[in-house]
Amino acid sequence: MPDTPTAPTPEGTHPEAAQPDAAASNAGQREVPHPAPPHPEAIPPEVALFIRTYSRYGGVEHFCHRFHEYLRAHGVPVRVLCGEMAPDVPGAKAPALRQHGDGPQADPDAAPLAVDIRVLGLWRPGRFMKNLGLHLAATRALRELPPTTISVSFGNMAGCHIHRSGGPHRDFMHNSLAAQRSSLRRFTKALSRLLNPNNLLMTVLDRKIYNHPATRRIIAISQNVRAAVARQFPHSPATVVVIPNGVDTRRFNIRRFTDLRGEARRLVGLREKHRAIGFCSSNFELKGLDRLIAALAHLPEEYVLLVAGGRRSRKYADYATSLGVEKRVVFLGKVKAADMPRFYAGLDVLCHPSFYDTFGNVVAEAQAMGVPTVTTRATGACDLIDDGRTGRVLDQPEPWALANAIFDLREVAAGTDFGCVEDDEQVFARYLEVIEAVRAELAADTRG
Repeated sequence: MPDTPTAPTPEGTHPEAAQPDAAASNAGQREVPHPAPPHPEAIPPEVALFIRTYSRYGGVEHFCHRFHEYLRAHGVPVRVLCGEMAPDVPGAKAPALRQHGDGPQADPDAAPLAVDIRVLGLWRPGRFMKNLGLHLAATRALRELPPTTISVSFGNMAGCHIHRSGGPHRDFMHNSLAAQRSSLRRFTKALSRLLNPNNLLMTVLDRKIYNHPATRRIIAISQNVRAAVARQFPHSPATVVVIPNGVDTRRFNIRRFTDLRGEARRLVGLREKHRAIGFCSSNFELKGLDRLIAALAHLPEEYVLLVAGGRRSRKYADYATSLGVEKRVVFLGKVKAADMPRFYAGLDVLCHPSFYDTFGNVVAEAQAMGVPTVTTRATGACDLIDDGRTGRVLDQPEPWALANAIFDLREVAAGTDFGCVEDDEQVFARYLEVIEAVRAELAADTRG
């Protein structure tokens, strides 16, 4: 049996973000009349990215951060407008906030974070205040942008030309209830959600986003999202384009799987006889961990479950004990982003039995590392899996079905090049094509 695990040690840090030079620090400021022509750096940015939190970690946050870096590296004038700046961004300290009648605002006299990042500020406390304040601040910021700017939203902000969609909020509220094991629990969960003002706000903002006349494109991150948007907003003026998330293949690839394999298994006390099942999520309930623990009881003794993430593991540890499999479940706690390649390298199979996931980056990352994966049709990234060859896709994450699917993959060697995942830079190039298409449409409208 695996020994008590030692938390994986970091294998490196993310590269430092490019630091602005002195000339660039004046970008975006009002031009002062002067006989000399303006520097090229003073030209207003052509692309504006809107997101609640600008950070290197988290699903949509990491994607936006990398896309921002991609645009800058390819010479595309770009700025980010965010509600807040995470402390993990190198060299970026949040500016001082001053209070207005309509909420806190970034102090314009504070030192700039970077030439192309503007913090709009978040109202507090609670999600409702944060989301409402950000929507209003983003609406004001959109009016201030130069008319040639193409705006891209990575959150619940209406009025942008392009909206990257993780699915309508009502779709989440309805379909995620399946994670509750009893009808009473489903009823009480549904009732509490209906009474939550933030959920009402999210549905109102969805209507504004998908029906807004300025919205030209909806980028759906999976076919599941495309279908949900079509069901709920059939008269949206926007064109829906499906672009699945990519993977940073510099970090997640089969070469790294091979290099890290031995160390990864030693760190968690795995022996050669063990077959490691991986699970990774911050939401154990929604992603079906209880069903996976129950499935472990139907698998041979050599199967061991490694659980990464989550904040309240005690009840799941107790559940494993009640089924007699507690010695075969290892709770690793939160695994740092830099350590995720090592986590995948120790696995024989990844299981993501989610009841609702508009994409599921862990599925894409595992596939890039060559780890066969079991997931559900409720997970958008199921489209990446060649059922039976690179993994299994189930209609429902019932314990017996999970156990059979995991056992069926015993002949698929981990570390195989599945060739089914796009590099994130390929995905960014597709986003840039959408931006250019919208730019051309708007220019044509202006000429007309």
